[in-house]
Amino acid sequence: MTPNIGFHHSPAARAKIAAARKGRKHTPETRAKISALKSGRKNPCWDKSPSLETRAKISAALQGRRCSSEVRAKISASKCGPKHPMWGKHHTPEAKAGISAARKGRKHSQEARAKISIARRGSGNGHWLGGISRLPYAWTFNDELKEEVRRRDGYKCQLCGVPQAECKKKLPVHHIDYSKGNSDPVNLVTLCHSCHARTNENRKQWMALFHYKTLEDLLKSLGE
Repeated sequence: MTPNIGFHHSPAARAKIAAARKGRKHTPETRAKISALKSGRKNPCWDKSPSLETRAKISAALQGRRCSSEVRAKISASKCGPKHPMWGKHHTPEAKAGISAARKGRKHSQEARAKISIARRGSGNGHWLGGISRLPYAWTFNDELKEEVRRRDGYKCQLCGVPQAECKKKLPVHHIDYSKGNSDPVNLVTLCHSCHARTNENRKQWMALFHYKTLEDLLKSLGE
């Protein structure tokens, strides 16, 4: 059992350690010894993905350790702006080739890709602008919702009955009240491309027809 798991220095101890190390630099001889000592060693995270055993050890060693808000703010500040050593710098062609070769063949697992995808959705994406990219449609009017409506309607047009299998594309999902911000499934219906184009005219007539059909389907389901 590792005795230091979850161990934290007190603020006073950390201040003493920081003060004692402040201004200290390794001599060229010491740096050369450290470099020679580490030369030839393989970093498990560089040449290949860490083994499950290594991951478990790393996870156990880091368990319980949390940076304070002040420390996170300092780290963020140190990595931003001209003070950061990599600010405005670019890797040399040789360095880029080395990084590319080291990463070649490495692939994220399905679980990792799913986590990255979730983390980069919505406000987690650097290009997020508050959901205005889908305007005038509601943010909830997404591929998952449209597929659910198609499944509910049996993957066929609710006017002419043509199945999606006979179309080259997925069937459109129409807003019954023509309000693109209303993504309630009750307000959505599956149509083929031809019928969807027809609903652009005489909107009041189509609204009345779809509302009647929705009520009729509801009464039929209650009768069953």
